[in-house]
Amino acid sequence: MTMILIWGFLLLLLMAVVFLFWLQFKNVDVQSPDIQMVQLEEKVLHLELHLKKSLEIMQDLAKKMHVQQEVLDRTVANIAALEKQNVELVNVLEMMVKGSNKSL
Repeated sequence: MTMILIWGFLLLLLMAVVFLFWLQFKNVDVQSPDIQMVQLEEKVLHLELHLKKSLEIMQDLAKKMHVQQEVLDRTVANIAALEKQNVELVNVLEMMVKGSNKSL
């Protein structure tokens, strides 16, 4: 009689353990989409932050490139003005050389 009670108690414990495992796996399946949604939202926020930082970096680079282009344009304009002055100086020197050759 005692053996039957012990085996019955063990069988009851085994069924309780099986039921708890089944309940645990059922809850994991139910919570899994919620956990996946939270993880997905965290990834989206993380990617949005990286995108925002990338856009800020690109805007800074665009501003720097714009400033560099303006400086380059001014430099080209100055060089063009210097070339005009050089041409004028060469013309003046040419006239001076021709004038000094005539007086000799």
